[in-house]
Amino acid sequence: MKKFYTFILYFDYALCISFYGPIWSYDDESAWPGGICKKGGKRQSPIDIRTNDVIKDFDKQFIKHGSLKFIGYENVLLSGVNNGHTIQFSTEGDNEMHPTVTGGPLKYFYRLEQLHFHWLSEHSINGVKFPMEIHFVHVRSDLEVSEALNKRDGLAIISVFCNIQTELNEDQKKASEEIMQHIPMLMRTGHRISGVILNLSKLLSPNKNSYFTYLGSLTSPECNEVVVWIIFDNPIYISDAHYRLFGKVGVGRHNFRSQQRLNYHQVFQPPDAFISTPKAILIVTDALKLVTQFFRNVTRFVVKGFKSRL
Repeated sequence: MKKFYTFILYFDYALCISFYGPIWSYDDESAWPGGICKKGGKRQSPIDIRTNDVIKDFDKQFIKHGSLKFIGYENVLLSGVNNGHTIQFSTEGDNEMHPTVTGGPLKYFYRLEQLHFHWLSEHSINGVKFPMEIHFVHVRSDLEVSEALNKRDGLAIISVFCNIQTELNEDQKKASEEIMQHIPMLMRTGHRISGVILNLSKLLSPNKNSYFTYLGSLTSPECNEVVVWIIFDNPIYISDAHYRLFGKVGVGRHNFRSQQRLNYHQVFQPPDAFISTPKAILIVTDALKLVTQFFRNVTRFVVKGFKSRL
Protein backbone atom coordinates (compact mmCIF):
# COMPACT_ATOMS: atom_id res chain seq x y z
CA MET A 1 0.00 0.00 0.00
CA LYS A 2 2.90 2.34 0.81
CA LYS A 3 4.32 1.81 -2.70
CA PHE A 4 0.97 2.67 -4.29
CA TYR A 5 0.59 5.98 -2.47
CA THR A 6 4.22 6.92 -3.10
CA PHE A 7 3.60 6.42 -6.81
CA ILE A 8 0.53 8.68 -6.65
CA LEU A 9 2.32 11.36 -4.65
CA TYR A 10 5.28 11.78 -6.98
CA PHE A 11 3.89 11.08 -10.43
CA ASP A 12 0.60 12.89 -9.99
CA TYR A 13 -0.49 11.00 -13.11
CA ALA A 14 -2.35 8.50 -10.97
CA LEU A 15 -5.51 8.89 -8.94
CA CYS A 16 -4.77 12.20 -7.17
CA ILE A 17 -8.25 13.61 -7.81
CA SER A 18 -10.32 15.31 -5.14
CA PHE A 19 -13.62 17.14 -5.24
CA TYR A 20 -11.61 20.28 -6.06
CA GLY A 21 -9.90 18.85 -9.13
CA PRO A 22 -6.17 18.49 -9.89
CA ILE A 23 -3.71 20.09 -7.44
CA TRP A 24 -1.56 21.59 -10.22
CA SER A 25 -2.18 22.89 -13.70
CA TYR A 26 -0.41 23.10 -17.05
CA ASP A 27 -1.77 26.64 -17.32
CA ASP A 28 0.55 27.90 -14.55
CA GLU A 29 3.86 26.06 -14.42
CA SER A 30 5.29 28.66 -12.04
CA ALA A 31 2.97 27.31 -9.34
CA TRP A 32 4.04 23.67 -9.71
CA PRO A 33 5.09 21.95 -6.47
CA GLY A 34 8.74 20.98 -6.14
CA GLY A 35 11.82 23.18 -6.10
CA ILE A 36 13.34 21.74 -9.28
CA CYS A 37 10.16 22.52 -11.25
CA LYS A 38 10.39 26.20 -10.29
CA LYS A 39 14.14 26.81 -10.25
CA GLY A 40 15.11 24.42 -13.02
CA GLY A 41 17.82 21.79 -12.89
CA LYS A 42 20.68 20.34 -14.88
CA ARG A 43 18.67 18.08 -17.19
CA GLN A 44 15.01 18.99 -17.25
CA SER A 45 12.56 17.61 -19.81
CA PRO A 46 11.05 17.95 -22.36
CA ILE A 47 13.53 19.39 -24.86
CA ASP A 48 13.85 20.14 -28.55
CA ILE A 49 16.08 17.48 -30.08
CA ARG A 50 18.44 19.08 -32.58
CA THR A 51 19.60 16.32 -34.86
CA ASN A 52 22.84 18.12 -35.78
CA ASP A 53 23.87 17.93 -32.11
CA VAL A 54 22.87 14.29 -31.58
CA ILE A 55 25.79 11.94 -30.86
CA LYS A 56 25.89 8.79 -33.00
CA ASP A 57 27.01 6.36 -30.33
CA PHE A 58 29.63 4.32 -32.21
CA ASP A 59 31.80 4.20 -29.07
CA LYS A 60 28.98 2.97 -26.80
CA GLN A 61 29.29 5.91 -24.45
CA PHE A 62 25.61 5.67 -23.47
CA ILE A 63 23.98 2.91 -25.54
CA LYS A 64 25.98 0.03 -24.08
CA HIS A 65 23.55 -2.88 -23.82
CA GLY A 66 22.65 -4.01 -27.32
CA SER A 67 19.19 -3.83 -28.88
CA LEU A 68 16.09 -2.83 -26.95
CA LYS A 69 14.09 -5.82 -25.73
CA PHE A 70 10.36 -5.48 -24.97
CA ILE A 71 8.99 -8.39 -22.95
CA GLY A 72 5.33 -9.15 -22.26
CA TYR A 73 3.70 -6.21 -24.08
CA GLU A 74 1.19 -8.34 -25.99
CA ASN A 75 -1.63 -8.94 -23.47
CA VAL A 76 -1.49 -6.43 -20.63
CA LEU A 77 -4.09 -6.04 -17.89
CA LEU A 78 -4.76 -2.33 -17.27
CA SER A 79 -7.09 0.15 -15.61
CA GLY A 80 -7.84 3.54 -17.15
CA VAL A 81 -8.52 6.94 -15.60
CA ASN A 82 -8.98 10.56 -16.63
CA ASN A 83 -7.00 12.21 -13.83
CA GLY A 84 -7.58 15.80 -14.89
CA HIS A 85 -4.20 16.07 -16.62
CA THR A 86 -4.30 13.23 -19.14
CA ILE A 87 -5.80 9.85 -19.90
CA GLN A 88 -3.71 7.21 -18.20
CA PHE A 89 -3.68 3.41 -18.28
CA SER A 90 -1.97 1.73 -15.31
CA THR A 91 -0.78 -1.87 -15.12
CA GLU A 92 -2.64 -4.12 -12.70
CA GLY A 93 -1.59 -7.26 -10.83
CA ASP A 94 1.73 -8.22 -9.26
CA ASN A 95 4.95 -6.61 -10.45
CA GLU A 96 6.01 -9.93 -11.98
CA MET A 97 3.07 -9.66 -14.39
CA HIS A 98 4.08 -6.25 -15.73
CA PRO A 99 5.76 -5.86 -19.13
CA THR A 100 9.46 -5.03 -18.98
CA VAL A 101 12.05 -3.37 -21.19
CA THR A 102 15.83 -3.61 -21.16
CA GLY A 103 18.80 -3.10 -23.49
CA GLY A 104 19.94 -0.04 -25.43
CA PRO A 105 20.90 2.55 -22.79
CA LEU A 106 19.19 0.46 -20.05
CA LYS A 107 21.51 -1.63 -17.90
CA TYR A 108 18.63 -2.98 -15.80
CA PHE A 109 15.15 -4.35 -16.44
CA TYR A 110 12.37 -1.76 -16.09
CA ARG A 111 8.74 -2.69 -15.37
CA LEU A 112 5.90 -0.80 -16.98
CA GLU A 113 3.71 1.08 -14.46
CA GLN A 114 1.56 3.23 -16.73
CA LEU A 115 1.16 4.96 -20.08
CA HIS A 116 -0.43 8.33 -20.78
CA PHE A 117 -0.94 10.83 -23.59
CA HIS A 118 0.13 14.41 -24.36
CA TRP A 119 -1.40 16.48 -27.12
CA LEU A 120 0.55 18.26 -28.60
CA SER A 121 3.81 16.37 -28.10
CA GLU A 122 6.15 17.51 -25.33
CA HIS A 123 9.40 16.76 -27.17
CA SER A 124 10.09 18.11 -30.64
CA ILE A 125 12.63 17.34 -33.35
CA ASN A 126 14.39 20.33 -34.91
CA GLY A 127 11.66 22.60 -33.57
CA VAL A 128 8.79 20.55 -35.00
CA LYS A 129 6.19 19.03 -32.67
CA PHE A 130 3.95 16.05 -33.35
CA PRO A 131 0.18 16.03 -32.76
CA MET A 132 0.57 13.57 -29.87
CA GLU A 133 3.17 11.84 -27.71
CA ILE A 134 2.58 8.65 -25.71
CA HIS A 135 4.72 8.04 -22.62
CA PHE A 136 5.30 4.50 -21.35
CA VAL A 137 6.54 5.02 -17.77
CA HIS A 138 8.76 2.25 -16.36
CA VAL A 139 10.38 1.81 -12.94
CA ARG A 140 13.66 -0.03 -12.40
CA SER A 141 12.65 -3.56 -11.45
CA ASP A 142 15.12 -3.85 -8.58
CA LEU A 143 13.78 -0.69 -6.88
CA GLU A 144 10.68 0.48 -5.09
CA VAL A 145 9.15 3.65 -6.56
CA SER A 146 10.37 5.80 -3.66
CA GLU A 147 13.93 4.54 -4.29
CA ALA A 148 13.68 4.98 -8.06
CA LEU A 149 12.74 8.64 -7.63
CA ASN A 150 16.18 9.25 -6.10
CA LYS A 151 18.27 7.42 -8.71
CA ARG A 152 19.55 9.12 -11.87
CA ASP A 153 18.37 6.06 -13.85
CA GLY A 154 15.46 5.05 -11.61
CA LEU A 155 12.87 5.46 -14.36
CA ALA A 156 12.78 4.75 -18.08
CA ILE A 157 10.18 6.48 -20.23
CA ILE A 158 9.60 5.20 -23.75
CA SER A 159 8.18 7.97 -25.92
CA VAL A 160 6.18 7.31 -29.09
CA PHE A 161 5.07 10.14 -31.38
CA CYS A 162 1.68 9.99 -33.12
CA ASN A 163 0.99 11.51 -36.50
CA ILE A 164 -2.38 12.08 -38.17
CA GLN A 165 -3.30 10.37 -41.42
CA THR A 166 -6.63 10.58 -43.20
CA GLU A 167 -6.58 7.02 -44.54
CA LEU A 168 -5.05 4.27 -42.39
CA ASN A 169 -3.97 0.88 -43.67
CA GLU A 170 -5.19 -2.25 -41.87
CA ASP A 171 -2.23 -2.49 -39.48
CA GLN A 172 -2.51 1.20 -38.61
CA LYS A 173 -6.26 0.83 -38.00
CA LYS A 174 -5.67 -2.09 -35.63
CA ALA A 175 -3.03 -0.15 -33.70
CA SER A 176 -5.25 2.92 -33.44
CA GLU A 177 -8.36 0.96 -32.41
CA GLU A 178 -6.37 -0.90 -29.75
CA ILE A 179 -6.50 2.15 -27.49
CA MET A 180 -9.19 4.38 -29.04
CA GLN A 181 -12.05 2.00 -28.25
CA HIS A 182 -11.66 2.94 -24.56
CA ILE A 183 -11.19 6.73 -24.84
CA PRO A 184 -14.95 7.60 -25.07
CA MET A 185 -15.38 6.16 -21.56
CA LEU A 186 -12.71 8.48 -20.12
CA MET A 187 -13.80 11.90 -21.36
CA ARG A 188 -14.24 13.67 -18.00
CA THR A 189 -12.07 14.03 -14.90
CA GLY A 190 -12.67 11.11 -12.57
CA HIS A 191 -13.97 8.70 -15.21
CA ARG A 192 -12.46 5.23 -14.72
CA ILE A 193 -12.50 1.79 -16.29
CA SER A 194 -10.84 -1.46 -15.21
CA GLY A 195 -10.16 -4.93 -16.53
CA VAL A 196 -8.84 -3.62 -19.87
CA ILE A 197 -6.56 -5.96 -21.83
CA LEU A 198 -4.44 -4.30 -24.50
CA ASN A 199 -1.75 -5.38 -26.93
CA LEU A 200 0.65 -2.53 -26.19
CA SER A 201 3.17 -3.75 -28.76
CA LYS A 202 0.85 -2.24 -31.39
CA LEU A 203 1.42 1.21 -29.86
CA LEU A 204 5.20 1.03 -30.09
CA SER A 205 7.15 2.45 -33.01
CA PRO A 206 7.46 0.18 -36.07
CA ASN A 207 11.26 0.68 -36.00
CA LYS A 208 12.57 -0.02 -32.50
CA ASN A 209 16.21 0.37 -33.55
CA SER A 210 15.87 4.07 -34.35
CA TYR A 211 15.53 6.39 -31.37
CA PHE A 212 17.00 9.30 -29.43
CA THR A 213 18.02 8.80 -25.81
CA TYR A 214 19.21 11.05 -23.00
CA LEU A 215 19.15 11.49 -19.23
CA GLY A 216 16.33 13.86 -18.26
CA SER A 217 13.47 14.43 -15.87
CA LEU A 218 9.80 13.87 -15.29
CA THR A 219 7.69 16.41 -17.18
CA SER A 220 5.24 16.84 -14.29
CA PRO A 221 5.71 17.72 -10.62
CA GLU A 222 8.06 17.16 -8.95
CA CYS A 223 10.24 17.16 -12.08
CA ASN A 224 12.69 14.61 -10.62
CA GLU A 225 15.84 14.22 -12.74
CA VAL A 226 15.70 10.43 -12.70
CA VAL A 227 14.60 9.47 -16.22
CA VAL A 228 16.35 7.63 -19.03
CA TRP A 229 14.36 8.91 -22.02
CA ILE A 230 14.05 6.72 -25.14
CA ILE A 231 12.25 8.62 -27.88
CA PHE A 232 11.38 6.77 -31.08
CA ASP A 233 11.75 8.98 -34.14
CA ASN A 234 9.37 6.91 -36.30
CA PRO A 235 5.77 7.75 -35.34
CA ILE A 236 2.67 5.61 -35.30
CA TYR A 237 -0.50 6.92 -36.99
CA ILE A 238 -4.01 7.75 -35.83
CA SER A 239 -6.96 9.04 -37.81
CA ASP A 240 -8.11 12.64 -37.82
CA ALA A 241 -11.40 11.59 -36.19
CA HIS A 242 -9.55 9.89 -33.33
CA TYR A 243 -7.31 12.89 -32.78
CA ARG A 244 -10.30 15.24 -32.66
CA LEU A 245 -11.79 13.01 -29.96
CA PHE A 246 -8.77 13.71 -27.73
CA GLY A 247 -9.48 17.42 -28.22
CA LYS A 248 -12.80 16.90 -26.41
CA VAL A 249 -11.23 15.20 -23.37
CA GLY A 250 -11.63 17.33 -20.26
CA VAL A 251 -8.06 18.13 -19.19
CA GLY A 252 -7.94 21.92 -19.59
CA ARG A 253 -6.58 23.93 -22.49
CA HIS A 254 -3.52 21.73 -23.07
CA ASN A 255 -1.50 19.05 -21.31
CA PHE A 256 2.15 19.48 -22.27
CA ARG A 257 4.97 21.07 -20.29
CA SER A 258 6.90 23.91 -21.91
CA GLN A 259 10.23 22.91 -23.36
CA GLN A 260 13.26 23.32 -21.12
CA ARG A 261 16.54 25.09 -21.69
CA LEU A 262 19.38 22.81 -22.79
CA ASN A 263 21.94 22.47 -20.03
CA TYR A 264 23.79 19.23 -19.27
CA HIS A 265 21.78 17.28 -21.82
CA GLN A 266 23.59 14.89 -24.16
CA VAL A 267 21.36 13.20 -26.71
CA PHE A 268 22.54 9.93 -28.26
CA GLN A 269 21.33 7.80 -31.14
CA PRO A 270 22.27 4.22 -32.00
CA PRO A 271 24.34 3.92 -35.18
CA ASP A 272 22.40 2.64 -38.16
CA ALA A 273 22.74 -1.10 -38.67
CA PHE A 274 24.60 -0.77 -41.97
CA ILE A 275 26.97 1.82 -40.47
CA SER A 276 27.72 -0.07 -37.27
CA THR A 277 29.24 -2.92 -39.34
CA PRO A 278 30.04 -1.09 -42.59
CA LYS A 279 30.73 -3.29 -45.58
CA ALA A 280 33.11 -0.70 -47.00
CA ILE A 281 35.35 -1.01 -43.97
CA LEU A 282 35.21 -4.82 -44.11
CA ILE A 283 36.23 -4.71 -47.77
CA VAL A 284 39.14 -2.37 -47.02
CA THR A 285 40.19 -4.56 -44.11
CA ASP A 286 40.19 -7.64 -46.34
CA ALA A 287 42.10 -5.74 -48.99
CA LEU A 288 44.74 -4.75 -46.48
CA LYS A 289 45.07 -8.36 -45.38
CA LEU A 290 45.53 -9.42 -49.01
CA VAL A 291 48.10 -6.70 -49.64
CA THR A 292 49.97 -7.62 -46.45
CA GLN A 293 49.93 -11.31 -47.39
CA PHE A 294 51.06 -10.44 -50.94
CA PHE A 295 54.12 -8.55 -49.72
CA ARG A 296 54.92 -11.31 -47.23
CA ASN A 297 54.88 -13.82 -50.09
CA VAL A 298 57.00 -11.52 -52.28
CA THR A 299 59.46 -11.05 -49.45
CA ARG A 300 59.71 -14.81 -48.87
CA PHE A 301 60.20 -15.36 -52.63
CA VAL A 302 62.95 -12.72 -52.88
CA VAL A 303 64.72 -13.95 -49.76
CA LYS A 304 64.46 -17.56 -50.90
CA GLY A 305 65.80 -16.65 -54.35
CA PHE A 306 68.62 -14.60 -52.86
CA LYS A 307 69.67 -17.50 -50.53
CA SER A 308 69.64 -19.94 -53.44
CA ARG A 309 72.16 -17.82 -55.32
CA LEU A 310 74.58 -17.81 -52.39
